[in-house]
Amino acid sequence: MSFVRLTCCLLGIQSLLFAGGCASAGGANVKQTSERAMSCLRYYLPYEHSATARVQALESLAECGSDEVLPWIRLALNDDAPAVRYAAAMALGQRKDRTAEGSIEKLLGSSEASDQIAAAGALHLLGNTSASGKIAEYLFDRSNEAARRHAAFVFGRLGEPGANRILARVVNAKDPGLRSNALESMAMLGSKEAKATLVANVYNGLGPEETFALTVLGRLKDSEYRQIFADKMKTAQHLETKLAAARALGLLGSKDGFDLALNALGYKAKKDEKNDPADNQTFRVRQLAATTLGAIRDRRAVGPLEAMMNDADDPRLQIAAAKALIDILGPKRKNSRML
Repeated sequence: MSFVRLTCCLLGIQSLLFAGGCASAGGANVKQTSERAMSCLRYYLPYEHSATARVQALESLAECGSDEVLPWIRLALNDDAPAVRYAAAMALGQRKDRTAEGSIEKLLGSSEASDQIAAAGALHLLGNTSASGKIAEYLFDRSNEAARRHAAFVFGRLGEPGANRILARVVNAKDPGLRSNALESMAMLGSKEAKATLVANVYNGLGPEETFALTVLGRLKDSEYRQIFADKMKTAQHLETKLAAARALGLLGSKDGFDLALNALGYKAKKDEKNDPADNQTFRVRQLAATTLGAIRDRRAVGPLEAMMNDADDPRLQIAAAKALIDILGPKRKNSRML
């Protein structure tokens, strides 16, 4: 058993000794389960073996944690991995953490384009638009595709509908990552054209595009798309697509996808597909199942999610389960959920 699994399991055993079991949805057990889930996220924030896990833990804490998590996220501005610094800056901007403004400004002098883009975006969210022009500059920098994707992503988080005119210039770019980020950001900023494109993509028959479109439309939490989500949950060919539809329904308050998501927590792919190993398929489905259960917020999922948080071999699955548990049980922040 890995040290990480042992740590999470010991946390679970400790709670069982004091609470007499964790599957219950009421009383002290709820608080202790929530605290263990938060502890799991905090554990992975400095996790040195995976920058991806650090990013996932950071974003989860930023979304569901109280202001007490902000100092930990500020520390991540000094992380060795650009992806973690990028996520930290954007999270602090979205949380309106003015204490971090000076540290965020320092990233503007970084040699990493992602640092500069995230810093400019975070400062914009804090009301400082002095560096906002950098985002547009990088969006059109054809020498750096990764920077263009980052810039397109950040535009969608600024809450400036006027940015749709800028994003429209790259939404048909050759780079699929840039196209996807631009389309998502435009939809988040209210573009009717982008939303219509996503609806069309839901029915185009390509699994990844369907899943992406359903995920973005789900984040909009617009009941206009409820029937689309319900139809795709029933008729989609791919399990990931069905789960994305179930998650979108969950964000609208529906529990119709509960059984689907609960069963998918134990999914195991049978064979490798072209350029898609079975292990990767298994991971994606299980992670999406956990986030779907978090969106549905039905306490019947607490026991299975606790088991995933305690026993999963992949840290990313433990983090997904912990975040889902907090979504279901709390604590709840007064601020609106981050996008």
